[in-house]
Amino acid sequence: MARPPDLIDDATTEILLRLPPDDPACLVRASLVCKAWRELLSDPAFLRRYRAFHAAPPLLGFLRNIYDDGPCARFVVAAAGASPFPAPSFDRPNWWVVECRHGRALLQTFEQGTLAGLVVWDPITGDQRHVPVPGYPYFYLTAAVLCAADGCDHLDCHGGPFLVVVIGTYDEVEDLTWASIYSSETSAWTTSSSIELHAYIEERPCLLARDALYFSVQLSERILKYDFVGQGLQVIDAPDVFKQTGGIVVAAEDGGLGLAGLKDGNLHLWSWQAGPRGVAEWVQGRVIKLMTLLPTIKPLTLIDVIGFREDTDTIFISTNVGVFAVMTKSGQVNKVGERGSYYAIAPYTSFYTPGTWALLLSLTSTVDTLYMFVFLFVLFKI
Repeated sequence: MARPPDLIDDATTEILLRLPPDDPACLVRASLVCKAWRELLSDPAFLRRYRAFHAAPPLLGFLRNIYDDGPCARFVVAAAGASPFPAPSFDRPNWWVVECRHGRALLQTFEQGTLAGLVVWDPITGDQRHVPVPGYPYFYLTAAVLCAADGCDHLDCHGGPFLVVVIGTYDEVEDLTWASIYSSETSAWTTSSSIELHAYIEERPCLLARDALYFSVQLSERILKYDFVGQGLQVIDAPDVFKQTGGIVVAAEDGGLGLAGLKDGNLHLWSWQAGPRGVAEWVQGRVIKLMTLLPTIKPLTLIDVIGFREDTDTIFISTNVGVFAVMTKSGQVNKVGERGSYYAIAPYTSFYTPGTWALLLSLTSTVDTLYMFVFLFVLFKI
């Protein structure tokens, strides 16, 4: 029987461009087909086209905090069968997740129960950058990480410069809350502003919207805004419904500040918009009836909003049967995690492509030895 003709290069490229980015196992399997495919999938030019073709980095999983004889950060694969990594894939004792953004995870590290510092970790490359806590007094501390590269489309921020914004509250000095920014390029902190808050910052991921960061304050009764343009802090009161039920900051449909919370088993969405006289105010948006979207869940008190995916309409709901990603516009629902005790999660999004093997090594401890050998054999062409 005659050997079938090879696909022309352009056709092969178009096929491989359409491999789903949220299923890294497809990319690994494709790289094992032949040397030509392996070289194509590892080519920087193809990877740039691949990222541009799919437009937004996929959700690979999420980081959550557990407490087992001390703080511990855990990486959980987003969906069964969508990754070559088993779940749970990774545990880091004495690490505590703060948030994830632009392909990086921000964590706190502890020594004998005392905060030792911050770590900016790239799960794809395995790179870790230890960042000291700024030397200002605090009782409560939260932080954010973001890419600092000019003009970046945030499809591939690996190895680039970043900023860490830390918010600290010191309640022995008139409940003073301060903000400080760390630059990876200068390895230095700068103090930008302070405000009397008289409340604590919640340990939930914040929202980056336009030129500002938004942090939840004291059961979401208020929101603390850090403005990058004016480098100032501002307090925004939440709608009365959130003062009773709580919620989280999310991106509104227009890309600005929004809030999401639960009431009577329904998901309520609000947005912060300019009023008729130019004064910003809260505007109630849609009410999503979760009982029509989620599996039968009883009792209702076990439902909670625990996270969101920035730059999308995806909100994560914890229930007594698992964690679900709810797309508020389409009504689509996907199960992304098993049942458990959750306060907040930090979704991790990034493109995974053959050649970024540090993710496989750092996130898995029980991968089949033969599979690992074959993967490394192909990767390094040994």
